[in-house]
Amino acid sequence: MRHMSVCLMLALPAIAGCSFIPLYSYNNHEADQQTAQFPRPVENLYRAVSLRPPLPENIAPGTVKASVHTVPWQIKSSCRAAFSPGSTAPLPRHCRDENFVALAISAGGSRASIFAAAVMFELQRYGLLDHVDLVSCVSGGCLTAAYYALSCDDSGDPTVCPPTTNGGDRYAWREEQIYPLLERNLLWRWFGNWFWPDNILKFWFTHFDRTDIMAETLSNNLYDRSILDNNQFRFRDLNPARPNLAINATNVTAGASHEFHFAFSPEQFGKIHSDLGRYPIANAVMASASFPGAFNYVTLLDFQKQSYIHLLDGGAYDNLGLNAIKTAMESPADPGPSQRVLIIIDAYLALDDGMARNAEPRRWTDYIVDSNFFVAYDTLLTSLRATQLQYAKTLLQKHGGILLHISWENLDKDGDPELAWLGNRLNRIPTSLNISAKHADRLRSAARILVAKKLETILCDSNHPHDAQQLRKLLAPNAPPVACH
Repeated sequence: MRHMSVCLMLALPAIAGCSFIPLYSYNNHEADQQTAQFPRPVENLYRAVSLRPPLPENIAPGTVKASVHTVPWQIKSSCRAAFSPGSTAPLPRHCRDENFVALAISAGGSRASIFAAAVMFELQRYGLLDHVDLVSCVSGGCLTAAYYALSCDDSGDPTVCPPTTNGGDRYAWREEQIYPLLERNLLWRWFGNWFWPDNILKFWFTHFDRTDIMAETLSNNLYDRSILDNNQFRFRDLNPARPNLAINATNVTAGASHEFHFAFSPEQFGKIHSDLGRYPIANAVMASASFPGAFNYVTLLDFQKQSYIHLLDGGAYDNLGLNAIKTAMESPADPGPSQRVLIIIDAYLALDDGMARNAEPRRWTDYIVDSNFFVAYDTLLTSLRATQLQYAKTLLQKHGGILLHISWENLDKDGDPELAWLGNRLNRIPTSLNISAKHADRLRSAARILVAKKLETILCDSNHPHDAQQLRKLLAPNAPPVACH
């Protein structure tokens, strides 16, 4: 039952028709449209088969908080909106920061998105979330990361909660608001969106595909309050008061260059002479979440080379989102940060050892679509994850940094029977864009326990007193106490 939802998605190509009109191959805009040699992007291309208006042309450019090369780690979170990149105003002493804190959020569908939100709220209770300078995400983790980067703290301060370019209201970063959204059954909403009149026309007569429909579903349910394409939140709508956001995908057209990692950043879009600010957030999230077989590629036009880039699940190359953080951590010029901190929110699902006890591991679904390729994919991801974690430790050892790896791995083997029971249940949560209320509650409980245990491990480690001292400096004065036993 672990991959039942994915099997359901794999059956959908049976209803996928042929594309008769070569429209909707890409939806990124050229940086300088005066020199455009290709047709205009999708907003104007599919009007003939769409009931929705095109994107307005008079959108003022905004600050794109998505760079992985120039992360403004020197600026405290309270001053980010006033001193965004490009600002020439001198930075006051009370706005200066000496720490570089990065947050990586793993893949894992709705399981990863709920766990990420729960851990982030716990980090906020301790004051650590306010110190984060860069959030790097993959696949399901990007649902929460993008929401956070777009949201505001609902303080009434226009510099903290600025207006969006489409005139829509931002969601507030509150538990009672985000959890109902993340717990929605996105699979069923996705299926329902197939039957919108203009979606039917676009799906059957253009290159508009099931990935585009899911991007619409994410946009309508998480990132805006409208069903209109021109009201989608775009990268220029990222809240300047938030950390930089890195949404990671895998470039399957990298070829001999071996540049398989693709981050939706101004630097990456600059290479293809495209405008990241106009690109929809939901489409970037779907590029990162396009699981092979379940979803189609997300396509971008490389205006520089006059060719196409096809993107798939970011987990195929980097299932923890660490590559973008590596780039960011090695980019700061001297003098660099006094302390580097890496927080990894890891919704890793332990490999099922039940197969070892069965001579015939097939389930009833395997008579339709054999699930052994899921096992193969999970094995590859597990091996990749181990390599990435070791690399993260090496990177932080090189720079003298602190690692907070939040994961329930091995929790099922804990000496406390209640924790072992919880870990066992967490390992049964499938990778899907749908999650039960019971599973969501268990993930929130696990987040509270795991964050407290991880902080206790570091703060009470007598062998590394420097790390404990530096981490305590980042905790808020009203943070919950951490007792050392």
